[in-house]
Amino acid sequence: MAKPIHVLHIIDKLTMDGVNPSSPAILLKDWIPHLKKNGIESSVLSLKPFDPAGDWLKNQGVEVNLLGHGKFSWKNVAGIKKVIETVGAQIIHLHGYSSANFGRIAARQCGIKCIVHEHAVLPILPHQFLADLFLRHHTDAAVAVSGNVRNFMIRGRWIPHEKIRVIGNGIRVADYQKKDQSYIIEKRKEIGIPEGHHVVGTVARLRKEKGVEFVIRSIPAVVEVCSNVMFVIVGEGELRAHLENLAKTLQVSTHVVFLGFRADVPALLSLCDVNVIPSLTEGFPLSLVEAMAAGNAIVASDVGGMREIAKHGETLLFVPPQDPKQLSESILHLLTDIDVATRLSQAAQQHSVRFDIDSSTDSLSKLYEDLVGDSSSSN
Repeated sequence: MAKPIHVLHIIDKLTMDGVNPSSPAILLKDWIPHLKKNGIESSVLSLKPFDPAGDWLKNQGVEVNLLGHGKFSWKNVAGIKKVIETVGAQIIHLHGYSSANFGRIAARQCGIKCIVHEHAVLPILPHQFLADLFLRHHTDAAVAVSGNVRNFMIRGRWIPHEKIRVIGNGIRVADYQKKDQSYIIEKRKEIGIPEGHHVVGTVARLRKEKGVEFVIRSIPAVVEVCSNVMFVIVGEGELRAHLENLAKTLQVSTHVVFLGFRADVPALLSLCDVNVIPSLTEGFPLSLVEAMAAGNAIVASDVGGMREIAKHGETLLFVPPQDPKQLSESILHLLTDIDVATRLSQAAQQHSVRFDIDSSTDSLSKLYEDLVGDSSSSN
């Protein structure tokens, strides 16, 4: 039996806001056991000294190492090299700017392969643009989560196009299947949804780029036509107080429930009649695939990687970003036209199987095997 390939995932931080696990952290939790079935051993290294999501990952059985030198400290190179030697990594898989910068240097000094993985289209920062220019020849391979992100990596990060593979994110689709009706009734009672009310759900970090403000601004027009509706906001973040105050100002607080960070997102999605994904920008939105797998009718912003996952009028309804009027009209359309909502939700659920975790981990496993093969042939 071939010796397992050991991959060290290095990430700047495991949460975006000190509370919610980041999308890469959630992916690592799902990737690692599936990669193990393919003969890939995995460890995780965070450049932050402490991160709540680090404990969360450890509780999932993931090996997590922590540094703490700061994202601009050259001590990160020595720290990364030490962990590489300790775990016996043959490949380092880099998530985040600082990880990509120090990781590529450490990989060259250790004589192992590295992968730069980009999860989003980001602002092009002058200092990072120069760092990526300097390190472009020290990049063995790269992963983009969508074609949109691939274009950004070529244009904004100096990654040669031939080194980039587009590997979309994946979820454990089976985890998101609708719960039975008795469970849904009890769960709705638990979170305070009045009997006979529709539920419109949004799962997102409460940050500006997630666009949750525009969901709140859409509520007055929705409740004017359909008063028996509750909006459920799942997620935590720096804008929570602002959003709660906005709901009060718009006099719709009685129609909104803020649940904060929840570990039971798959179950909560079962409660929804409609899911809204109002992002201003996206690389590959896990929340969209999750809502599709749950068999919900979906309204989403027509941005970024959204377009590569779903099609307007076939699996969801797209609306322009930052447009509460269009958002409210589309929500009402799905709440009042059951035939359209059913057709879209069924098509979305059928389409979601393409994004099962096995697909992405099989692609990653192939990439790791190719890189290790390249190493062997060059020795």
